[in-house]
This record gives sequence, C-alpha cells and structure tokens, in this order.
Amino acid sequence: MKNTFLLLTTLLFLISCSNDEEIIEITTLKVNHYKTTTNGFFFGGLGTVLLVEERNQIGQNNFQPNFDGIVGFEYELGFIYDLKVSKTLLENPPQDASNTRIDLLEVISKTPVSSDTEFKVRLTLNQTDETFDNWVFVNQDNNYSIINSSIHIDCGNLCNELSEKVTNKEQITGVFTHGESDVYILKEILNE
Repeated sequence: MKNTFLLLTTLLFLISCSNDEEIIEITTLKVNHYKTTTNGFFFGGLGTVLLVEERNQIGQNNFQPNFDGIVGFEYELGFIYDLKVSKTLLENPPQDASNTRIDLLEVISKTPVSSDTEFKVRLTLNQTDETFDNWVFVNQDNNYSIINSSIHIDCGNLCNELSEKVTNKEQITGVFTHGESDVYILKEILNE
C-alpha cells in the first residue's frame, strides 16, 4: 500500500510538471520541531520558516532555514520529521522567489519532542542604527504572537520585560518550550 501510494504520488508529480519544469532530485529532509524567525529573503516581510537538514547534514544538528517551503507538507510544531521530497527546477520562477520547488513525496517519520525541550528563537534584531526588526506582535487583548505566523507566545510573568525590551529596541532572543497546539512558552529572554 505504501509503495503504491509513493508510486502514484511520484507519477502525479511527473504528470503535473509542465514542459519547462524538471525534477532534478529526490532526496530526504529532516525538519526540526520548531519554526524560526526570518526577515524574508524570498517572500518579503517578517515571518517564520521551517528549519531543515538535508542529505549528509542530517544528524549534524545544523538546521538551516527553508525559504522554499514544502508543497503538500502539513507541519505541526513539536515534532521532528523525516521526509522524502522531490526538487523541481522551475524555468520561470515567481519574481523574488527560489527557482526550486520542493514537493512532499512521503512522511518517513514524525517524532514528538519532549515538552521540556528548550529552543531559541530570535525576537528582535538591530541590523543597523536605523533598522530594527521586531517579530513580537501584541494585539488589542494583550495577546502575544510572532508576527505573520500562527505561533502564539505565552510569556507568563515575562510579558512586561518582553514589552519593555521591544519598546527599547533591544536585540533579544527568546528561550522557549512547546505549549499546546501553536504556542511557544517563553522561559527566558536573552540579550543577544
């Protein structure tokens, strides 16, 4: 059954590729259990991206931002994934985008991480004296989230400190654990 699904999926990708698209590689990716912030090299604006390792990098704990996304992949925070994917070279990619499309072929494994697993995410960045990137968004009800994402921040007793550091344009990184669903629980604020 699994092989039949993989064969049908592969055939579908081959059929759906137009004449100007070519599958250049079928490879494996490891996707980390959290998303990190980015200032949007390809898609513009502040947001979040997946962190991945590929081929011989897998197991090196050297995850890199994935700006291309993975078509057909339904990501859930708090899980490490091993994926089989195809990479297609696009002859006419969208402006300011990658010339490669990554399509999910198979989820090889989906492994939960412990709820007390800590990870770091950049929350603000002083690029120059005039440029301050801030990924912390606070709505009218005083709920915190990472801008342009569905990730909510549970800052508990650190909310006032977080707000103060953002207001003062300090460069900070949050130390988090996973909460329920799409929630990062803030454990510590680092001045970095």
